[in-house]
Amino acid sequence: MSTAFEPPPVAPRTGRVVTVVRLVLGAVGLAGIGWGVVGVRDDPFLRDRVGLAKWLVGGLLLHDAVFAVVVFVVGALVMRVRPGPPAWVRRTVLGGLAVGVAGTLIALPALLRPLPTQNPSVLPLDYADGLAIVWSVVVAGTALVVGWRYARGRGRG
Repeated sequence: MSTAFEPPPVAPRTGRVVTVVRLVLGAVGLAGIGWGVVGVRDDPFLRDRVGLAKWLVGGLLLHDAVFAVVVFVVGALVMRVRPGPPAWVRRTVLGGLAVGVAGTLIALPALLRPLPTQNPSVLPLDYADGLAIVWSVVVAGTALVVGWRYARGRGRG
């Protein structure tokens, strides 16, 4: 007999190794943020700090108002498709899609910037080719994860 209320599943316990890895990764992330802030603050060529602030706030708003919403809606729709591939395959593909879209958002300002610039060293690389490489690696990595799980026998359930 099922009840109207079922308690949520208990979160799995994590060991000390996972806790240490999380702390180390968090510390590395904070150090990277600090390094970036100090670099921006001390850069003698960065004169338009207001423009930088607008770009950073715009990126945050673009992420929260567009990217996160699109990923959530697409994820919810894909996970409700019946019949379809197993849920773990859909979750893996959605993870790859999120990584690829995040890479696209990072490259987007460089791709949309009008060329040529006054300073030729501003965009010394071909961002379109780089973005194609990022998407290729994401697709290949996602396919490898799905294939590896199938090969290990986890693809049946």
